[in-house]
Amino acid sequence: MNELIQKISKDPYAEFLGISFDEIKEGFAVCSLTIHKNSFNFLGAVHGGLIFSLADAAFSAASNFDYSPSFALDISGSFLKSPKLGDRLKAEAKLIHTTRRTGLYNIQVFHNQELIAVFNGTVFRKI
Repeated sequence: MNELIQKISKDPYAEFLGISFDEIKEGFAVCSLTIHKNSFNFLGAVHGGLIFSLADAAFSAASNFDYSPSFALDISGSFLKSPKLGDRLKAEAKLIHTTRRTGLYNIQVFHNQELIAVFNGTVFRKI
């Protein structure tokens, strides 16, 4: 299992964005990143794609820990607040419901204890 955790933690896209995998276990994962000067869109707000990518990284880590390979069928969410320069965001993905072939996950993104965004995602498990 350590080999799988190392593989997940070396995701090239996550590394490019500066996402770290802080905790990965059965049905649960925590990822984090720091907002930097290149995290903002043309309106001066943190780009939603960055927050989404952080949530997706946690979703992927949690869903592939036990059920590798798992593939996202859908993910949707709401952005509640825009973080600021220097904020450290943390995404927590938790398994909510599972069947033999699918899994439903809830992903919440926080800065400290403040909720920034919330997502739900479904995966298909290739058995």
